[in-house]
Amino acid sequence: MPIKIMNKVKQNLLKSNQEILVSFGVALICLFSSFAFPSENSAQMITKNIFFLILLPIAYVKLILGKKLADFGWNLKNPKLALLWSINMTLFTLLLFYLMLNYSQFKSDYVLENYIKNSFWLFLTYELIIVNFTSFIFTAFFQGFLLSLFQKKFEYLSLAISTGTFLMVLLLTKSLSWQTAPFILLSITGGFLTLKTKSFFYSYFMSIFAIIILDAYFIYLTK
Repeated sequence: MPIKIMNKVKQNLLKSNQEILVSFGVALICLFSSFAFPSENSAQMITKNIFFLILLPIAYVKLILGKKLADFGWNLKNPKLALLWSINMTLFTLLLFYLMLNYSQFKSDYVLENYIKNSFWLFLTYELIIVNFTSFIFTAFFQGFLLSLFQKKFEYLSLAISTGTFLMVLLLTKSLSWQTAPFILLSITGGFLTLKTKSFFYSYFMSIFAIIILDAYFIYLTK
């Protein structure tokens, strides 16, 4: 009887590990497809990323894994707890951005187009469309889909896996620069917030707010 139980445990572990490996493979395919597929402008870039980084993972979760999207961060659970953690992590993220702006090369290498700097309405349009969609796609994939794949089995180590995957993609696509530094920091602080709240939406709200503040302060310092 104990042997049968041990065999069943081994089979369950093997099945679980296979699911994680296959799911991670799917995540990598989605990621590299989003970078490999050409785009000529911001609208096309957003469209292709929605397809590869949101719609395909959703289809995989629902059709292949047969799981609920709520288990992958698509929920607004624990609002009181989430509010507390969101405030703390937002303040911490803004502190990191402040230090990065004032005590690193970020200010000289980060780029915002002049038309964004010189017009409040264009700045607002840029932040609420380009930055907004980019932040949502980024958090939905890395802190919703990818983080949730590993969270149950690896707990806080899943944050290192998610952030490490993001850094690997940036390195392989030669996109690692000060321009992507805010998203690298948000992959850590936002990932931690997602682990605490079990929802990537709070990380998304934090990300868009923090980046708007960062860009506004950057414009103020470089005017």
